Amino acid sequence: MKYCGKCKRLFADDSLANCKSCGRRLISDPSHYSPVYLITANGFEFERIRSAIDSAEIPYSYHESVHDAGIQILNTAAPENCDIFVPLSSYADARDILAGIGAWKEEDILDFSEDDEEKLRKAKKTAEQEPELSPRKAAVIRIVSMIVFLGVLVGVAFLSDLLIGLIKGLF
Repeated sequence: MKYCGKCKRLFADDSLANCKSCGRRLISDPSHYSPVYLITANGFEFERIRSAIDSAEIPYSYHESVHDAGIQILNTAAPENCDIFVPLSSYADARDILAGIGAWKEEDILDFSEDDEEKLRKAKKTAEQEPELSPRKAAVIRIVSMIVFLGVLVGVAFLSDLLIGLIKGLF
């Protein structure tokens, strides 16, 4: 299994060195956090896929397709064509959901080897074992980190001033 860091696509062919879409060098061992392209959808199909992924509590994001020439002006609806991405750790589950609701097209199905399937299971297990921070804990960590950083800056400024004062006192 290979991964393109730019296109966010997986490739089942391990012999590939460069991405078929953008030509970028492929990664052999992506992180379980890496966003992976799942499918491009629009309209009702997009909402149907989002609903299925939401009900399975799989994290996802979507972006307007770079190949979409349509312009969304003053429109609260989703863009015309959206690329849907999931973390690598959730890719197998999302793939099974799309197959279950009939959203996959034949050309979208990747034929992974047993080793690749094992990598996907390992990525899911790794993600499940990592403790998830609640939004409150994450905010507290950010605030404490900023306070510590400001303290270090003030300490460096104070020590620099003290050192310069000592050096001035010598002359």
